[in-house]
Amino acid sequence: MKKITSLLILALVVSISLSSCSSDDDAPITEEEEEEIPLGDYENGSFILNEGNGNPATASIAFLGDDGVLVNDIFRSVNPDAEEIGSFLQNIFFDDTRAFIISGSANSVTVLDRYTFEYIETVTGDFEAPRYGAVANGFAYVTNTGDYATGDDDFFTVINLQDYSTTRIDLSNWSEKVLEENGKLYIANGYYGDGNSISVFNAQNNTVEATIDLGPNNSPNSIKVEDGVLYVLTSGFDVQSKVFEIDLASNEIADTVAVPSEIGRASNLVVEDDLVYFTSGASVYSVGVDENDISTEPVLTYESNSEYGVMYGFNVEEDGIYISDGGDFSSNSKAFKYSLDGMLLETYTVGVGPNGFYEND
Repeated sequence: MKKITSLLILALVVSISLSSCSSDDDAPITEEEEEEIPLGDYENGSFILNEGNGNPATASIAFLGDDGVLVNDIFRSVNPDAEEIGSFLQNIFFDDTRAFIISGSANSVTVLDRYTFEYIETVTGDFEAPRYGAVANGFAYVTNTGDYATGDDDFFTVINLQDYSTTRIDLSNWSEKVLEENGKLYIANGYYGDGNSISVFNAQNNTVEATIDLGPNNSPNSIKVEDGVLYVLTSGFDVQSKVFEIDLASNEIADTVAVPSEIGRASNLVVEDDLVYFTSGASVYSVGVDENDISTEPVLTYESNSEYGVMYGFNVEEDGIYISDGGDFSSNSKAFKYSLDGMLLETYTVGVGPNGFYEND
């Protein structure tokens, strides 16, 4: 009798235990738990785009995780049987789940899962020297230079992200870097000193609704949006570089700060934690977003022997300053991480022609 009773008790305990486990398994996942589920191997870090030198075999993509671990050549590692992306890799841009890589030599955009880097599609229609891209309203917009001698033939390639079909929209103005904010696209109408405006493009009706004149010889080379303000860095022929602040609510220039002539031609604008960063030569400079005087004392200066690739890639994140050097554009080059006050923290070996850091968080 005691044995039977013991068996009944054991069966009851097992039944309760299994019921509890089943209830736990069926419980809905909380938002906190969902956020902890990894989206892929390439979440929380930055892609480094190694543009190559014309031969597709020299182009590659690396991933530098927030943990400081660098993984080189991730596209070929994840997609060993895929065709080459192309060379002169120009830019990476994103939507919620996908990464879009622009190849200047192949006149194409390669579509990948942004977190696993698995290949999805190659888009090849309606490109002519594609440059930069952004996503708005379910479409990807890619600027095209066409003939580099003029901005009159510049245009958007518009990619339908449902079926990857393409159409073309003529812009008839220098069209380089582009970013999206609240359903509108802001286009830097500048190319190596030519052009001096910002176009505001409405992605709902695919028209340019405003053009913001920056003044003679103020050619935009980089743009960023922060807290409702469009920051524009310009450089022109024999003219001081300037930082323009444009109120996005009115499209009016709210402030202009001149870069001291002692610093020289400025590029690589980044806005991070209420500081505006930019580079000139091999040096990094910064100024507060509410300040009007830029110090000529650099945050840091690094050593480079590159003829054409000094400060080829640049970014600032909350944990440091990231720089990539173009090197000789025929062999692997270097990337560096500095503290925000200019101390060298890490040196990485990357690919050929590393042209930028593209955050993927």
